[in-house]
Amino acid sequence: MARILLIDDERAIRDMFAMYLKRLGHEVTSAEDGRSGLAAFERADPELVLCDLRMPGMDGIEVLATLTREHPEKPVIVVSGMGGMGDAIQALKLGAWDYVTKPVEDLAVLDHAIRGALERAGLRAENRAYRQHLEEVNAKLAASLRQLEDDEAAGRKIQFRLLPEERAAFHGFVFSRHLITSAILSGDFVDYFAIDPDHCGFYMADVSGHGVSSAFVTVLLKSHMGRYQERYRQLGDRTLLDPAAVLDGLNRDILAGRHGKYLTMFYGVLDRVRGRLAYANGGQFPLPILHDGETARTVGGKSPAVGLFEDAEYRNESLEIPPAFAMTLFSDGILETLPRAGLAEKQAQLLAIAGGGDADAAALARRLGLDAAAAPPDDITVLCLRRLSQ
Repeated sequence: MARILLIDDERAIRDMFAMYLKRLGHEVTSAEDGRSGLAAFERADPELVLCDLRMPGMDGIEVLATLTREHPEKPVIVVSGMGGMGDAIQALKLGAWDYVTKPVEDLAVLDHAIRGALERAGLRAENRAYRQHLEEVNAKLAASLRQLEDDEAAGRKIQFRLLPEERAAFHGFVFSRHLITSAILSGDFVDYFAIDPDHCGFYMADVSGHGVSSAFVTVLLKSHMGRYQERYRQLGDRTLLDPAAVLDGLNRDILAGRHGKYLTMFYGVLDRVRGRLAYANGGQFPLPILHDGETARTVGGKSPAVGLFEDAEYRNESLEIPPAFAMTLFSDGILETLPRAGLAEKQAQLLAIAGGGDADAAALARRLGLDAAAAPPDDITVLCLRRLSQ
């Protein structure tokens, strides 16, 4: 129900409309001409205005022009029995949201016009709020980017503030991360977050190269993923629940940005109700290690990196989440620290060390001797997630 201002010089019409609208539950303020109508508008702050077109003194056209100029967000419906199609076209050109002709033989027509205008006004208000929120978020990220470029030390603090808590739990799953940088700034990034009461998401990304330019892309990645989350919450856009679609969108955005960088990325969505993990791999290697309580194996196949090829295609895969589910992901910097000679031997070593499914990221890093070593030649990130005991 809404606050409605009714402007009409015919008292019988005003009384009839007011009685009908009040019966529907609206709060109605009435005015007998244009000038008193504008004064009533300032006092009552209505959510919608019903205005006659032909009135003595200031007519409805002047009232409409004033309201659409000074309060364009307020819906104005013109109700008039004079002038015909020409007046209707003029009113709509000036910004009227609808036009109802007198005599109104079926007042349900008026109710329908009011409902439609209020619904449109509500959607516009939501869109304005959404745009304002995005502008504020983008302004904060832009400030972060400027600081990142000006001062690497400050940039490191900013970048690490964008990371999730070292340990967090969502919907019966516990996540942990550990990041070791080869320089002040990192080209690796990891995140996990609740999407809604039934889903949570996680990803690991590794940007090509090192230093400020690579760290710059990690901030952009956080921004892009935040935008998908906002679209899901505000608009019901379900792209966030579709890992392959997310990678495809990121691929287009990074190519369009012409940063000269690409990244590898694994993105997964856990569905606690269906008990399934949906995921897509964008060139992430080594492959994630899944432990089901008895055996360990890698998941995900070969796939193109993100932001490298315009025609890259990504596909969704899924698996049932076992009761003793655990998964470990490494960025490729880990391969340079392992003592084994060949790639196959290094993968087997990771499978043996991380396949138990019982360690968090920091404990696993200690087991691999990562914190005791000097700065590694490449950034190393460890992401662990496991299902809490039922």
